[in-house]
Amino acid sequence: MNIQIQSKLFIRTNQIKQERQSIWFLHGFADSGLAYKEVFDSPLNEDFNIYVIDLPGFGVSPINSDYVSIKEQANLISNIVEKETSNQNKVNLVAHSLGALIGTWTCQNLREKVNYYFNIEGNLTEADSYFSSKPTKFESEAEFVESFNKEIFERAKSEERYKRYYCSLRLAEPDGMWNWGLTSQEHTIGNKCGIEFKELACKKVYIWGDVDTPKETQKFIKENEIPNRLYKGIGHWHMVENHTQLYNDINEKLKSA
Repeated sequence: MNIQIQSKLFIRTNQIKQERQSIWFLHGFADSGLAYKEVFDSPLNEDFNIYVIDLPGFGVSPINSDYVSIKEQANLISNIVEKETSNQNKVNLVAHSLGALIGTWTCQNLREKVNYYFNIEGNLTEADSYFSSKPTKFESEAEFVESFNKEIFERAKSEERYKRYYCSLRLAEPDGMWNWGLTSQEHTIGNKCGIEFKELACKKVYIWGDVDTPKETQKFIKENEIPNRLYKGIGHWHMVENHTQLYNDINEKLKSA
């Protein structure tokens, strides 16, 4: 695994052969690229150029004052992907949770350049904002951060998946969480984010589990005939809880595509 720093972004990468297709991984709210660390031990590491990003204000990447809102950060990512893969015809994206808004907008920006988009439990309906909407319930950034840290710490005591998340949460800048929380909500009203994902022209699949996915979102998937893959008994962090099967399935899907 190698390290790149571009436009104030910390990126983990393998870069096997420049001419091969790349896969770009985007994490969720208050998370970091640590969520995808097993991908470098997966079959994807042998066949694709992998880029795992710490988005602005998360992980090792600092806040970027030029790209504050979550929509602005999608433009930043789109520009970086375009520049880094200028000699590649196609790229692939994997995005998780609220980071899937950035993934969807990046697909919109890159258009025909996107080969496949894997949306892992991303926001499709208003019900999916169970973490990212929390900042709107507090009067100050400090109150939110204190409360959220306590909540995740308590969950981490008994659940392994939350231990990984808590490690990333401790690295997250308060401004980064606050910015994402406040600037993302307008894009979830009326399930706008789900409609945007549905209307993407690229090949895509929504990956979900029946442990944490809200009933409203399950209904949205069915009624809108969203291309999807259900993993029964899996919670929100498939790349942590079910990484072997997940990465094998993504690898097979890309080979068949």
